[in-house]
Amino acid sequence: MKKIIILALLATVLTPLQAQDLEAVQKAAEEARKAEQRAEEARKNAEEAAKRVEEARKKAGKEARNRTGVSTMPTEDFMRIVEEQQRMKEKAQEKRQGKIGRTATDSLRWVKNQIKLHTWPRKWFVGGNLSANLCVGDNITDHPPFRYFGDAMGLGLEVFGGRYFDRKFGVRAGLGIHNVKNRMDREIVEDGWKTMKNAEGVNLYNGNGFFRFAAMELYADAMFDVTGVALTNKFYPLHVHVIMGVGMMMSGNKSLKDADTLDNLPQNEEHHYIVDGKTSQKSFEGLTDTGTHVGIAGRLGLMFDYRFSQKMSAGLELITTVTDDKFEGIKYDEPFDILIKLSGGVKYYF
Repeated sequence: MKKIIILALLATVLTPLQAQDLEAVQKAAEEARKAEQRAEEARKNAEEAAKRVEEARKKAGKEARNRTGVSTMPTEDFMRIVEEQQRMKEKAQEKRQGKIGRTATDSLRWVKNQIKLHTWPRKWFVGGNLSANLCVGDNITDHPPFRYFGDAMGLGLEVFGGRYFDRKFGVRAGLGIHNVKNRMDREIVEDGWKTMKNAEGVNLYNGNGFFRFAAMELYADAMFDVTGVALTNKFYPLHVHVIMGVGMMMSGNKSLKDADTLDNLPQNEEHHYIVDGKTSQKSFEGLTDTGTHVGIAGRLGLMFDYRFSQKMSAGLELITTVTDDKFEGIKYDEPFDILIKLSGGVKYYF
């Protein structure tokens, strides 16, 4: 009986305590749920605020572009470039102060940056070319121009000076000295001179019938930079020019190459050779201007110019000069003579 009374007393005491603990737990759970709701609302509010900031930034950038045509909002690339420039300035200052030395790589990078970022201020120039020429004149139908290429090719030297007015247009004047060669008529050479023999039956002439002479050229050219028309203000080292000009061509005395035996032969009044008392059937009948001759010339060509430094460039030119029919000494069946030149050289800017 005592045990039952004790258990009843304990139950009476503990029941209110359990009810109080359960109520506290439920209250704590409710507070936690409310805190979680408040955190979720705060996260959503933060996301909405970030979206509004991004939209405002885009709107401001769009308005700036509409006003100026260029975005004024700093981008990541822009900030990276600014930081890189600042580091380069600090490095350059350290080099000036002697803290670090300039390396060959730094110098090469500086040159490349100058080529990419700046146009050259130097407009006046002087230069020189070495040239190889091929004369296309009379009797071109008698033999292909490359049949006797070694005998037909001549060499020359040119000097010039000029000025660029802008990146598209320039002028120059120059002087050239050329060794020019041209072949006589096929019938005169092959059917005439090469058939002549002396008393012993030996051929008196074994050459290919080429005359050689010195020619002086004085010219003035207009240069149109076709790449300069297409490019922006940024400097590019390779430029292609179209060249148009006028000049004066003066040819000197003509002499026959490999004509040692013919030069020693006597000639009659018609310039026919006399061998063992007999007159040859072929002569200088097509050569009417053996002396000097001056004529007006027109020039047209292309020039490829590569600017490898601020003061120097290398060039390659292909020029065609057209002059009158007496230039190479033979006035025959062609209305004019043509001198084709391939030249290479350098220019110095100052």
